[in-house]
Amino acid sequence: MLKVASFFSGIGGFDLGLERAGMEVVFQCEKDAFCQKVLRKHWPNVKLMGDINDVTINEVPEAEVWCGGFPCQDVSLANQGKRKGLKGDRSGLFYKYAELIEQRRPRWVLVENVPGLLNSNNGNDFRVVISTLDELGYCVAWRILDAKYFGTPQRRRRVYIVASYQSRSAAEVLFEQGSIAIAHRQGLGQREISATGFGKGNQSANLYSIQHAGIGRKPSAGPQAKGYRNDGETYTLDSRGSSDAVCQTDAPFRVRDTTGVSGGMDGSRFRTLGNAVAVPVIEWIGKRIMAIEEGRINI
Repeated sequence: MLKVASFFSGIGGFDLGLERAGMEVVFQCEKDAFCQKVLRKHWPNVKLMGDINDVTINEVPEAEVWCGGFPCQDVSLANQGKRKGLKGDRSGLFYKYAELIEQRRPRWVLVENVPGLLNSNNGNDFRVVISTLDELGYCVAWRILDAKYFGTPQRRRRVYIVASYQSRSAAEVLFEQGSIAIAHRQGLGQREISATGFGKGNQSANLYSIQHAGIGRKPSAGPQAKGYRNDGETYTLDSRGSSDAVCQTDAPFRVRDTTGVSGGMDGSRFRTLGNAVAVPVIEWIGKRIMAIEEGRINI
C-alpha cells in the first residue's frame, strides 16, 4: 500500500481522496487551528504538524506519495492588482515544500492550485514550479480539471500537477489515451463525466445557489456575471465566508437553516470548503497512480 505525506492539508481533501484510492495517510501538516480540529477528528492516529516552516525532513515519515496544494492567495485571480505571486508570504511556501521534496525525493509529488498560477507574474511563477520539480529529477505533467465533470455539482476549475521521480509516469496519470467523454451541455439533466469509473453526477434541480453580490438582483448581476442558479450546479465556492448561499428550494434561506450547521461555524465552514480540494478529482488521480504502480497501466 502506498503511503501518503500530506502538506497544506486543510480539512483533508487530498487525504480522503487518496485513501479512497487505496493509499494510507501517515503524515499531515496544517497550520490553521480549525482545520487541525477536523483532521484530528478524522485521522486521530496520523502524525499532525503545524507550520510547514517548522518541519524538518527527519520529522516526515517515509511515504511514496507527497501531496500539497500550497496557498493560492498570492497567485489567485480573485486578488487582481494585489497578486504577489511566489514572492508572497503565502504562495511563497512552495519553496519550503520544494526544499523538503529535494531532501527526500518521494516517488510521486502532487500539487493543486488555482488556474491563476498559470499566468501569475506573466507565467514566470508557474515556470518556477515546473522547472524546480524538473531540476529535482521529476517528470512533470499538468492539467486543468473541473470538479463538475467528476460527479460534483459545483463548478471548480483547478490546475493539477503530477510529478513522478525519474520516470515518465506523470503524463500517464493525467492523460488517458483515446477519447474522453465530456458534458454535452451545461445545465439541467444528468450528463457524462470525464473520469472513467465514476457514476453520473446528481444534476436534479432541487438546489439553487446565489452569488453574494447577486442577491436581490437580476441573474446577470455580480462579479463575473454571477447571479443565481437553479440548474443543479453551484458556482465555485470560495473562502470569503458568505460568498455563495446554497439553498434547497423548499427550505428557508441561509446555509445553517438547510444543513443544521450552527451559526458560529458558518464562517469557518465556508472558508475551509472554499480552500478545499475536490475529493472526487483526487480519488481519480490516486486510482490512476495505483493502476500504474500495480502494472495495470503500461508506460
